[in-house]
Amino acid sequence: MSPSPPQPATAESGYITQPVPLENTYTTDTSLQRALKWYLPEATLRSVEPHFTQLGAEAISERVRRWSADAERNQPYVKSHNVWGQRYDYDRLVTTEGWEQLGKWGARHKIVSAGYDSALGLERRTVQYALGLISETDDHWTSGQWMTERAGGSDVHNTETWATYSPLPKPSASDSLGDGDYLINGFKFFSSATDANVALVLAKTPSGKLSTFLAPLRRTIVGSDGVSREISNGVRIHRLKNKLGTKELPTAELELKDMRAHLVGEVDQGVVTIAPLLNVTRIHTFIGSLSGWRRALSIAKSFAKARTTVGEPLWLIPMHLRLLADLEVKHRGGMNLGFFTVAVMSLVENRVTQPSVHTHLPRPGREANVVFRTLTATAKAVISKMAILGIQECQEAMGGVGYMDEADEPEFNISRILRNTSVNSIWEGTTNVLASEMVRFLLKADNMQVFVGWMNRTLALIRTATLRNALSAMWSALRARFSPRTNRLQPFLPMHADPVSMEIARRWILSAEGGVGDMVFHDIVTVQKNASHEDGENHLQWDCRIAWGMELPTNRASGHRSMQSASSKL
Repeated sequence: MSPSPPQPATAESGYITQPVPLENTYTTDTSLQRALKWYLPEATLRSVEPHFTQLGAEAISERVRRWSADAERNQPYVKSHNVWGQRYDYDRLVTTEGWEQLGKWGARHKIVSAGYDSALGLERRTVQYALGLISETDDHWTSGQWMTERAGGSDVHNTETWATYSPLPKPSASDSLGDGDYLINGFKFFSSATDANVALVLAKTPSGKLSTFLAPLRRTIVGSDGVSREISNGVRIHRLKNKLGTKELPTAELELKDMRAHLVGEVDQGVVTIAPLLNVTRIHTFIGSLSGWRRALSIAKSFAKARTTVGEPLWLIPMHLRLLADLEVKHRGGMNLGFFTVAVMSLVENRVTQPSVHTHLPRPGREANVVFRTLTATAKAVISKMAILGIQECQEAMGGVGYMDEADEPEFNISRILRNTSVNSIWEGTTNVLASEMVRFLLKADNMQVFVGWMNRTLALIRTATLRNALSAMWSALRARFSPRTNRLQPFLPMHADPVSMEIARRWILSAEGGVGDMVFHDIVTVQKNASHEDGENHLQWDCRIAWGMELPTNRASGHRSMQSASSKL
């Protein structure tokens, strides 16, 4: 009997990759769980963990994917006039059902409000940003932050928006929020959250100095017929921005004409007043970067589990395993820096007076304020840049499929994640702007001395002599350049003798494997003399533990050929 002839592939038959479905984004994220166990009291973690688990399951659900696809496929647009040519009472910003449902879903899970829930104690920010990383009722408000103008983004002193004190002679009884005492006129060039309920706005008063204002986007008035209706609060959408990413988020150019607003804080103290909000938004930014990076890693690992190359499982080919381990090392570093910064934020926001049980945290008061101000700039700049490079590596790891951008298939769409995350190195201050801001801050008064005192005390806490000595040498060199680069390393140190964490710390500090390209001083961040030079086999074993949390199988791949017999199978 002659053998059957080979069957050529068709559009519907032949080899088709079937990646493993993504798993719960909380229960599979060991680095997030580790950070929470460190910074949250045991009782608090026990009370919120079911919430994290539920959110982690919903984040990969078909329902959320459907909303996400709808928001990406049907982008927002503006209608200013009806079919008869009559202008609406306010510009109609049309968004999709998916976008609106995603907002409600986030509100139900307290993505923002958890940070202000006193029931969660002093650690409520840690809970909030953990929820944001794995991203009570539908009754919620959202707020925009309108600062950027054509004359500059970070340089707000060039603002061309002005506020005039002009209180109403008789405030309305129906809309106290819309009865602000100031009238604002100007033009905002980048205004995200254009569909928000209210906005915080920077504007100059007649003194020429900046103040912060709160204004609703719409006001309620009562007509001569006694019927109330909503009208624009002096806000006209000039146009929506056509962006590389975050296309589902309406970002607009806005013209403000006699926008009624309330003064927030003291007059002519706008930068000081809005500064705490900048800290919050910068943390939102790097937590969002870490979230997108983690999702991209999950997609790349799911692909690696399903794919074979020259007869070998991709996830065990040494070069690919090294790549995945390297990405995990860098992401773990970003996670630890990020949640360390959030922990310091808790000290500052809550005006804590007693020292923390975590001896590496700064002392309450001046030291905590200095460390926090330095870290928010450092973490936002470094993590945002690292995430873009890390997500791009995940995209490349999937070959051509990684370059696809299917709006209807958000589950494995790394291209969309890369597009959306790219803005984070720009938004709330570019890398250069943040670096300049941080150096200026450290050079003011005795801020550098305060920061040095905390860093020296913390370095002394490191028990492993090789790590402590290497970091101390780096820190001494960096101090001479007034650079806080080492800040990124300290919070990353293992909290106890977890072998994988120790290996990650060794790679970061002694072997210089976690550096982020041009963002390090290459004459300082180098392979240390006392770094152990592991053979390839031992390094590969650790790659597997870091990337997959397991021991390297004995019948694993070697290059593109198995070390076992041709018939062996995993």
